[in-house]
Amino acid sequence: MLHTLLLALVALAALGAIGCGSDQAVVDPAQAAGESIAATTALASSPSSVASPGPTTSASPAASSELAGWSNRRLAAQLVFCSVPATSPLAGKRYARMGVGGIVILGGGARSSIGGDLAAVLRAAPNGVKPFIASDEEGGQVQRLRDVVYPLPSARVQGTWSTSRTSATAKDYGARLRKLHVSVVFGPVADLDVPGKYMSSLDRCFSSRPDAVGRHVVAWVEGLRASRVLSTVKHWPGHGWASDTHSGAARVPSLSVLRRHDMVPFEQAFDARVPLVMVGHLRSKGLTGDETPASLSKSALAYLRGRTGDETVIITDSLSMAATTTAIGIKLPASAVRALRAGADLALFASGDPEPVIDAVTAAIKSGRLPRAQAEEKVLRVLELKRKAGLAPAAQ
Repeated sequence: MLHTLLLALVALAALGAIGCGSDQAVVDPAQAAGESIAATTALASSPSSVASPGPTTSASPAASSELAGWSNRRLAAQLVFCSVPATSPLAGKRYARMGVGGIVILGGGARSSIGGDLAAVLRAAPNGVKPFIASDEEGGQVQRLRDVVYPLPSARVQGTWSTSRTSATAKDYGARLRKLHVSVVFGPVADLDVPGKYMSSLDRCFSSRPDAVGRHVVAWVEGLRASRVLSTVKHWPGHGWASDTHSGAARVPSLSVLRRHDMVPFEQAFDARVPLVMVGHLRSKGLTGDETPASLSKSALAYLRGRTGDETVIITDSLSMAATTTAIGIKLPASAVRALRAGADLALFASGDPEPVIDAVTAAIKSGRLPRAQAEEKVLRVLELKRKAGLAPAAQ
Protein backbone atom coordinates (compact mmCIF):
# COMPACT_ATOMS: atom_id res chain seq x y z
CA MET A 1 0.00 0.00 0.00
CA LEU A 2 1.37 3.43 -0.99
CA HIS A 3 0.76 4.93 2.45
CA THR A 4 2.66 2.09 4.16
CA LEU A 5 5.60 2.42 1.74
CA LEU A 6 5.73 6.16 2.32
CA LEU A 7 5.72 5.61 6.08
CA ALA A 8 8.68 3.26 5.81
CA LEU A 9 10.63 5.83 3.80
CA VAL A 10 9.80 8.58 6.29
CA ALA A 11 10.88 6.39 9.20
CA LEU A 12 14.20 5.61 7.49
CA ALA A 13 14.78 9.30 6.84
CA ALA A 14 14.06 10.06 10.50
CA LEU A 15 16.55 7.43 11.64
CA GLY A 16 19.20 8.85 9.37
CA ALA A 17 18.66 12.36 10.72
CA ILE A 18 18.73 11.30 14.36
CA GLY A 19 21.66 8.90 14.11
CA CYS A 20 22.15 5.30 15.13
CA GLY A 21 24.52 5.85 18.01
CA SER A 22 22.32 8.03 20.19
CA ASP A 23 18.86 7.87 21.72
CA GLN A 24 18.63 11.66 21.84
CA ALA A 25 16.66 13.68 19.28
CA VAL A 26 18.73 16.35 17.52
CA VAL A 27 16.14 18.39 15.64
CA ASP A 28 16.81 22.07 16.27
CA PRO A 29 13.54 23.91 16.96
CA ALA A 30 15.17 27.27 16.21
CA GLN A 31 16.09 26.03 12.75
CA ALA A 32 12.63 24.55 12.37
CA ALA A 33 11.00 27.85 13.31
CA GLY A 34 12.96 29.56 10.53
CA GLU A 35 11.60 27.40 7.73
CA SER A 36 9.46 29.27 5.25
CA ILE A 37 5.71 29.00 5.08
CA ALA A 38 6.10 28.23 1.39
CA ALA A 39 8.20 25.18 2.16
CA THR A 40 5.80 23.75 4.72
CA THR A 41 2.82 24.50 2.50
CA ALA A 42 4.50 22.64 -0.36
CA LEU A 43 5.01 19.63 1.90
CA ALA A 44 1.41 19.69 3.04
CA SER A 45 0.14 19.71 -0.54
CA SER A 46 2.63 17.23 -1.96
CA PRO A 47 1.48 13.85 -3.31
CA SER A 48 2.73 12.19 -0.10
CA SER A 49 0.06 14.02 1.85
CA VAL A 50 -3.46 12.65 1.89
CA ALA A 51 -5.63 15.56 0.89
CA SER A 52 -8.63 16.18 3.11
CA PRO A 53 -11.82 17.81 1.88
CA GLY A 54 -12.39 19.24 5.35
CA PRO A 55 -15.62 19.02 7.33
CA THR A 56 -18.63 18.20 5.20
CA THR A 57 -21.89 20.10 5.38
CA SER A 58 -24.31 17.33 4.50
CA ALA A 59 -24.88 14.24 6.58
CA SER A 60 -24.86 10.81 5.01
CA PRO A 61 -28.25 9.12 4.47
CA ALA A 62 -27.37 6.71 7.29
CA ALA A 63 -26.76 9.57 9.69
CA SER A 64 -29.87 11.45 8.63
CA SER A 65 -32.01 8.34 9.07
CA GLU A 66 -30.58 7.12 12.36
CA LEU A 67 -30.37 10.52 14.02
CA ALA A 68 -33.50 12.12 12.60
CA GLY A 69 -35.31 11.86 15.94
CA TRP A 70 -32.43 13.25 17.98
CA SER A 71 -32.82 16.74 19.39
CA ASN A 72 -30.01 19.26 18.98
CA ARG A 73 -29.27 18.93 22.69
CA ARG A 74 -28.98 15.15 22.53
CA LEU A 75 -26.54 15.48 19.63
CA ALA A 76 -24.55 18.13 21.51
CA ALA A 77 -24.25 16.01 24.65
CA GLN A 78 -22.76 13.09 22.69
CA LEU A 79 -19.92 15.39 21.59
CA VAL A 80 -18.95 16.30 25.16
CA PHE A 81 -16.43 14.37 27.27
CA CYS A 82 -16.32 15.46 30.95
CA SER A 83 -14.58 14.15 34.09
CA VAL A 84 -15.12 12.66 37.55
CA PRO A 85 -12.64 12.22 40.41
CA ALA A 86 -11.35 8.68 40.92
CA THR A 87 -12.42 8.99 44.56
CA SER A 88 -16.08 9.76 43.71
CA PRO A 89 -17.02 8.25 40.34
CA LEU A 90 -20.74 8.14 41.19
CA ALA A 91 -20.82 11.84 40.34
CA GLY A 92 -20.86 10.55 36.78
CA LYS A 93 -24.44 9.28 37.13
CA ARG A 94 -25.73 12.81 36.67
CA TYR A 95 -23.54 13.30 33.59
CA ALA A 96 -24.63 9.97 32.14
CA ARG A 97 -28.26 11.01 32.52
CA MET A 98 -27.42 14.12 30.47
CA GLY A 99 -26.33 11.82 27.65
CA VAL A 100 -22.67 12.88 27.55
CA GLY A 101 -20.39 11.12 25.10
CA GLY A 102 -17.82 10.18 27.69
CA ILE A 103 -16.49 10.53 31.21
CA VAL A 104 -12.81 10.41 32.13
CA ILE A 105 -11.55 9.37 35.58
CA LEU A 106 -9.05 11.86 37.00
CA GLY A 107 -6.80 11.92 40.05
CA GLY A 108 -5.70 9.06 42.26
CA GLY A 109 -7.08 7.27 45.26
CA ALA A 110 -9.55 5.00 43.49
CA ARG A 111 -11.18 2.47 45.81
CA SER A 112 -11.96 -1.19 45.17
CA SER A 113 -15.63 -0.30 44.72
CA ILE A 114 -14.94 1.67 41.55
CA GLY A 115 -16.03 -1.15 39.23
CA GLY A 116 -19.50 -1.28 40.78
CA ASP A 117 -19.69 2.50 40.84
CA LEU A 118 -18.87 2.76 37.14
CA ALA A 119 -21.45 0.07 36.36
CA ALA A 120 -24.03 2.27 38.10
CA VAL A 121 -22.91 5.26 36.02
CA LEU A 122 -23.42 3.28 32.82
CA ARG A 123 -26.87 2.14 33.92
CA ALA A 124 -27.93 5.77 34.36
CA ALA A 125 -27.49 6.55 30.66
CA PRO A 126 -30.76 6.98 28.71
CA ASN A 127 -31.82 5.35 25.46
CA GLY A 128 -29.29 2.55 25.67
CA VAL A 129 -26.40 4.79 24.57
CA LYS A 130 -23.80 4.68 27.33
CA PRO A 131 -20.83 7.02 27.80
CA PHE A 132 -17.28 5.97 27.18
CA ILE A 133 -15.50 5.54 30.52
CA ALA A 134 -11.88 6.61 30.03
CA SER A 135 -8.77 6.73 32.16
CA ASP A 136 -5.18 7.90 31.70
CA GLU A 137 -3.21 4.69 32.11
CA GLU A 138 0.26 5.43 30.78
CA GLY A 139 2.24 4.15 33.76
CA GLY A 140 4.70 5.97 35.98
CA GLN A 141 3.39 9.32 37.16
CA VAL A 142 0.26 9.17 34.98
CA GLN A 143 -1.80 6.16 36.02
CA ARG A 144 -5.21 6.79 37.59
CA LEU A 145 -6.13 3.24 38.59
CA ARG A 146 -2.82 1.95 39.90
CA ASP A 147 -4.37 1.35 43.33
CA VAL A 148 -7.06 -1.02 42.04
CA VAL A 149 -5.18 -2.69 39.16
CA TYR A 150 -1.42 -2.56 39.67
CA PRO A 151 1.38 -0.02 39.16
CA LEU A 152 2.90 0.19 35.70
CA PRO A 153 6.42 1.48 35.12
CA SER A 154 6.85 4.71 33.21
CA ALA A 155 6.81 4.81 29.42
CA ARG A 156 10.55 5.49 29.52
CA VAL A 157 11.09 2.17 31.29
CA GLN A 158 8.64 0.39 29.01
CA GLY A 159 10.62 1.73 26.06
CA THR A 160 13.49 -0.59 27.07
CA TRP A 161 11.23 -3.66 26.88
CA SER A 162 10.62 -5.95 23.94
CA THR A 163 7.45 -5.10 22.06
CA SER A 164 6.08 -8.55 22.87
CA ARG A 165 6.36 -7.74 26.58
CA THR A 166 4.70 -4.35 26.01
CA SER A 167 1.83 -5.96 24.11
CA ALA A 168 1.34 -8.69 26.72
CA THR A 169 1.29 -6.08 29.49
CA ALA A 170 -1.25 -3.97 27.61
CA LYS A 171 -3.46 -7.02 27.06
CA ASP A 172 -3.39 -8.04 30.72
CA TYR A 173 -3.88 -4.51 32.00
CA GLY A 174 -6.69 -3.92 29.52
CA ALA A 175 -8.52 -7.06 30.64
CA ARG A 176 -8.47 -5.79 34.21
CA LEU A 177 -9.71 -2.36 33.13
CA ARG A 178 -12.54 -3.95 31.20
CA LYS A 179 -13.72 -5.71 34.36
CA LEU A 180 -13.92 -2.28 35.98
CA HIS A 181 -16.07 -1.02 33.05
CA VAL A 182 -13.32 1.20 31.66
CA SER A 183 -13.72 1.15 27.88
CA VAL A 184 -11.13 3.73 26.77
CA VAL A 185 -7.49 4.31 27.68
CA PHE A 186 -6.10 7.76 27.02
CA GLY A 187 -2.82 6.32 25.83
CA PRO A 188 -0.36 5.31 24.57
CA VAL A 189 1.77 8.44 24.33
CA ALA A 190 3.33 8.74 20.87
CA ASP A 191 5.35 11.87 21.65
CA LEU A 192 9.12 11.85 21.23
CA ASP A 193 11.35 12.13 24.29
CA VAL A 194 13.11 15.50 24.06
CA PRO A 195 15.45 15.96 27.06
CA GLY A 196 14.72 19.05 29.12
CA LYS A 197 11.16 19.44 27.83
CA TYR A 198 7.90 18.95 29.72
CA MET A 199 6.94 15.44 28.60
CA SER A 200 10.46 14.15 29.09
CA SER A 201 10.60 15.56 32.63
CA LEU A 202 7.72 13.25 33.58
CA ASP A 203 9.17 10.14 31.87
CA ARG A 204 6.04 9.93 29.70
CA CYS A 205 7.73 9.02 26.39
CA PHE A 206 9.01 5.64 25.19
CA SER A 207 12.06 6.97 23.34
CA SER A 208 13.50 9.85 21.35
CA ARG A 209 13.63 7.64 18.23
CA PRO A 210 10.44 7.70 16.14
CA ASP A 211 10.72 4.06 15.09
CA ALA A 212 11.13 2.85 18.68
CA VAL A 213 8.21 4.97 19.87
CA GLY A 214 6.05 3.67 17.03
CA ARG A 215 6.77 0.02 17.85
CA HIS A 216 5.70 0.39 21.49
CA VAL A 217 2.69 2.51 20.56
CA VAL A 218 1.46 -0.17 18.17
CA ALA A 219 2.13 -2.85 20.82
CA TRP A 220 -0.13 -0.98 23.26
CA VAL A 221 -2.83 -0.46 20.64
CA GLU A 222 -2.86 -4.16 19.74
CA GLY A 223 -2.65 -5.36 23.36
CA LEU A 224 -5.59 -3.23 24.43
CA ARG A 225 -7.58 -4.28 21.37
CA ALA A 226 -7.11 -7.91 22.36
CA SER A 227 -8.86 -7.05 25.64
CA ARG A 228 -11.63 -5.07 23.89
CA VAL A 229 -10.41 -1.76 25.30
CA LEU A 230 -10.11 1.25 23.00
CA SER A 231 -6.76 3.02 22.82
CA THR A 232 -6.14 6.72 22.21
CA VAL A 233 -2.84 7.73 20.64
CA LYS A 234 -1.71 11.14 21.92
CA HIS A 235 -0.80 14.06 21.71
CA TRP A 236 -0.92 14.73 17.94
CA PRO A 237 0.97 16.30 16.17
CA GLY A 238 3.60 15.52 18.84
CA HIS A 239 4.13 17.16 22.23
CA GLY A 240 7.83 16.34 22.64
CA TRP A 241 9.25 19.82 22.02
CA ALA A 242 6.44 21.68 23.78
CA SER A 243 6.17 23.37 27.14
CA ASP A 244 3.34 22.55 29.57
CA THR A 245 0.01 23.36 27.89
CA HIS A 246 -1.72 23.35 31.29
CA SER A 247 -0.09 26.71 31.97
CA GLY A 248 -0.02 28.47 28.61
CA ALA A 249 0.52 28.42 24.87
CA ALA A 250 3.05 25.95 23.50
CA ARG A 251 4.86 25.63 20.20
CA VAL A 252 6.42 22.69 18.37
CA PRO A 253 8.56 22.61 15.20
CA SER A 254 7.13 23.30 11.77
CA LEU A 255 5.08 20.83 9.78
CA SER A 256 8.02 19.81 7.62
CA VAL A 257 9.99 18.75 10.70
CA LEU A 258 7.01 17.09 12.39
CA ARG A 259 6.35 15.02 9.28
CA ARG A 260 9.88 13.61 9.31
CA HIS A 261 10.07 12.96 13.05
CA ASP A 262 7.25 13.57 15.54
CA MET A 263 4.39 12.41 13.34
CA VAL A 264 6.00 9.09 12.41
CA PRO A 265 4.76 7.14 15.48
CA PHE A 266 1.26 8.51 14.93
CA GLU A 267 1.31 7.33 11.32
CA GLN A 268 2.25 3.86 12.53
CA ALA A 269 -0.66 3.96 14.97
CA PHE A 270 -3.03 4.99 12.17
CA ASP A 271 -1.81 2.05 10.08
CA ALA A 272 -2.56 -0.16 13.11
CA ARG A 273 -6.15 1.21 13.10
CA VAL A 274 -5.97 3.02 16.42
CA PRO A 275 -9.60 3.93 17.24
CA LEU A 276 -9.02 7.37 18.79
CA VAL A 277 -6.44 10.12 18.45
CA MET A 278 -6.05 12.96 20.96
CA VAL A 279 -5.01 16.35 19.63
CA GLY A 280 -2.73 18.56 21.70
CA HIS A 281 -2.96 22.32 22.13
CA LEU A 282 0.18 22.81 20.05
CA ARG A 283 1.05 25.55 17.58
CA SER A 284 3.12 24.65 14.53
CA LYS A 285 4.18 26.76 11.58
CA GLY A 286 2.64 25.52 8.37
CA LEU A 287 0.08 23.39 10.20
CA THR A 288 -1.93 25.47 12.66
CA GLY A 289 -1.17 29.14 12.17
CA ASP A 290 0.78 31.27 14.63
CA GLU A 291 -1.99 31.95 17.15
CA THR A 292 -4.09 28.78 16.97
CA PRO A 293 -3.40 25.44 18.68
CA ALA A 294 -3.97 22.25 16.71
CA SER A 295 -7.03 21.39 18.82
CA LEU A 296 -8.82 24.50 17.51
CA SER A 297 -7.30 24.66 14.03
CA LYS A 298 -9.41 23.80 10.99
CA SER A 299 -6.34 23.33 8.83
CA ALA A 300 -4.63 21.03 11.34
CA LEU A 301 -7.71 18.90 11.96
CA ALA A 302 -8.46 18.64 8.23
CA TYR A 303 -4.88 17.45 7.73
CA LEU A 304 -5.30 14.92 10.54
CA ARG A 305 -8.59 13.62 9.15
CA GLY A 306 -6.85 13.06 5.86
CA ARG A 307 -4.26 10.89 7.62
CA THR A 308 -6.62 8.87 9.84
CA GLY A 309 -9.46 8.15 7.45
CA ASP A 310 -13.15 8.48 8.25
CA GLU A 311 -13.58 6.05 11.16
CA THR A 312 -11.03 7.27 13.70
CA VAL A 313 -12.53 9.45 16.42
CA ILE A 314 -10.68 12.72 17.02
CA ILE A 315 -10.76 13.96 20.61
CA THR A 316 -9.18 17.11 22.00
CA ASP A 317 -6.81 17.20 24.91
CA SER A 318 -8.48 18.83 27.90
CA LEU A 319 -9.93 22.17 26.86
CA SER A 320 -9.68 23.29 30.48
CA MET A 321 -5.98 23.94 29.91
CA ALA A 322 -4.67 27.49 29.67
CA ALA A 323 -3.41 26.87 26.13
CA THR A 324 -7.01 26.92 24.87
CA THR A 325 -8.64 29.31 27.33
CA THR A 326 -6.31 31.92 28.83
CA ALA A 327 -3.92 31.95 25.88
CA ILE A 328 -6.77 32.41 23.39
CA GLY A 329 -8.89 34.68 25.58
CA ILE A 330 -12.02 32.49 25.54
CA LYS A 331 -13.91 30.42 28.09
CA LEU A 332 -14.36 26.65 28.11
CA PRO A 333 -17.78 26.46 26.41
CA ALA A 334 -16.59 28.64 23.53
CA SER A 335 -13.42 26.57 23.26
CA ALA A 336 -15.47 23.38 22.96
CA VAL A 337 -17.64 24.83 20.19
CA ARG A 338 -14.58 26.08 18.36
CA ALA A 339 -12.87 22.67 18.54
CA LEU A 340 -15.96 20.88 17.20
CA ARG A 341 -16.40 23.40 14.40
CA ALA A 342 -12.74 22.95 13.49
CA GLY A 343 -13.13 19.19 13.06
CA ALA A 344 -12.86 17.44 16.43
CA ASP A 345 -15.45 14.76 17.20
CA LEU A 346 -15.27 14.96 20.99
CA ALA A 347 -14.56 18.01 23.16
CA LEU A 348 -12.78 16.89 26.34
CA PHE A 349 -12.40 18.95 29.49
CA ALA A 350 -10.97 18.04 32.86
CA SER A 351 -12.83 20.42 35.14
CA GLY A 352 -16.22 22.03 35.39
CA ASP A 353 -19.85 21.06 34.94
CA PRO A 354 -20.71 19.77 31.45
CA GLU A 355 -24.08 21.52 31.34
CA PRO A 356 -22.78 24.96 30.19
CA VAL A 357 -20.70 23.24 27.52
CA ILE A 358 -23.69 21.22 26.30
CA ASP A 359 -25.72 24.46 26.28
CA ALA A 360 -23.11 26.18 24.11
CA VAL A 361 -22.83 23.30 21.63
CA THR A 362 -26.63 23.03 21.44
CA ALA A 363 -26.88 26.75 20.66
CA ALA A 364 -24.19 26.39 17.99
CA ILE A 365 -26.11 23.56 16.30
CA LYS A 366 -29.41 25.46 16.51
CA SER A 367 -27.88 28.64 15.02
CA GLY A 368 -26.00 26.80 12.29
CA ARG A 369 -22.55 27.85 13.55
CA LEU A 370 -22.00 24.11 13.95
CA PRO A 371 -24.23 22.79 11.15
CA ARG A 372 -26.47 19.99 12.29
CA ALA A 373 -25.23 17.84 9.41
CA GLN A 374 -21.67 18.11 10.77
CA ALA A 375 -22.86 17.32 14.30
CA GLU A 376 -24.69 14.25 13.02
CA GLU A 377 -21.60 13.07 11.15
CA LYS A 378 -19.55 13.31 14.35
CA VAL A 379 -22.18 11.58 16.48
CA LEU A 380 -22.49 8.75 13.98
CA ARG A 381 -18.73 8.22 14.12
CA VAL A 382 -18.87 8.15 17.93
CA LEU A 383 -21.81 5.74 17.92
CA GLU A 384 -20.02 3.33 15.59
CA LEU A 385 -17.11 3.18 18.01
CA LYS A 386 -19.48 2.73 20.96
CA ARG A 387 -21.10 -0.22 19.23
CA LYS A 388 -17.71 -1.88 18.93
CA ALA A 389 -17.28 -1.37 22.68
CA GLY A 390 -20.78 -2.65 23.52
CA LEU A 391 -21.97 0.78 24.61
CA ALA A 392 -24.71 1.42 22.05
CA PRO A 393 -27.42 -0.64 20.37
CA ALA A 394 -27.17 -1.70 16.76
CA ALA A 395 -28.24 0.85 14.19
CA GLN A 396 -31.91 0.68 13.29
